Amino acid sequence: MKIERVTPAIGAEISDICLNNLTPQDFDEIYHALIEHKVIFFRDQDITPEAHLAFAISFGEPEPPHPIYPSIEGYENIVLLKSGAGSKPDTNDWHKDMTFKANPPFTSILHAIEVPDVGGDTLWSNTNAAYAALPTVWQDYLLTSHLNT
Repeated sequence: MKIERVTPAIGAEISDICLNNLTPQDFDEIYHALIEHKVIFFRDQDITPEAHLAFAISFGEPEPPHPIYPSIEGYENIVLLKSGAGSKPDTNDWHKDMTFKANPPFTSILHAIEVPDVGGDTLWSNTNAAYAALPTVWQDYLLTSHLNT
């Protein structure tokens, strides 16, 4: 397994691994890479639904079926997302992968099957790095602002 940082603030690409045949040591290395880099990418993976679910379970209990999106047949914990005309909900806004819940999921696992040549980008942000880059006065304000409401 090879791990390469993508940007200084967020992301790493992991190569030389097949997600259909992971060992417990592989899961551990991937977990540590995720903690360090916040987002990890695997390219050219033809992962089966069984392997996808096993990978998810390695991080903890999968989320129950999504309240809006359909699931992959036979795998109620794997959400099927489609974009394009007629897709619901259709949005170009930032979303938070269920982080609004009282106990949000530890991570999300996306498996892109069809990716357009142009557009359709998925972006991530590192709020820890954004906070750390703030002047101390703003960090202090954010830490105490909830006390005044």
